[in-house]
Amino acid sequence: MKELFQRALADLAPILQSDSYEKGALLHQENTVSFNVYFVQSGALRSFYYVDGRDVTAHFALEYGVVGAADSIIRRKKSRYNIEVLEDCQVSVLDYQELELFLNQNPGLERLARKLTQMIYMDLVERLEGMTFLSAKDRYEHLTTRYPDITQRVSLGHIASFLGITPETLSRIRGQY
Repeated sequence: MKELFQRALADLAPILQSDSYEKGALLHQENTVSFNVYFVQSGALRSFYYVDGRDVTAHFALEYGVVGAADSIIRRKKSRYNIEVLEDCQVSVLDYQELELFLNQNPGLERLARKLTQMIYMDLVERLEGMTFLSAKDRYEHLTTRYPDITQRVSLGHIASFLGITPETLSRIRGQY
């Protein structure tokens, strides 16, 4: 994943913008249209939405991660997602419309775009399969294997929300270690 991420940054450099954000900033707010994809070089972001006034974490993006409001980017409509900065971060910002033009001018990079799309798709499949087939404990173990220091970097409430469990259940699971 790291190698693909670094190659994408190098190959897409002509259309990437570097930016930094402080903890607490919203990179995207629900009910707005977004065309930006964020490549996280350092720090932590999360994508979330609201259900009955409760915020639900859909995705974490730490170093070498990618996040965007896909429902907005692909469908060109207002998104239900918010993207929040959880730690001060450095990102490379890609405007999806610019990417489309760039790929038309550089068809040799289509393979890179496909590989990135496959990586993002596999993240989604893993998440869906985890929520469908794994126990809460197994989902937690999978998350901490993938992101070993996530519990020091992200609030336990966000982690519980991402795992689809209550903070109390997360506390019980963590107590077993």
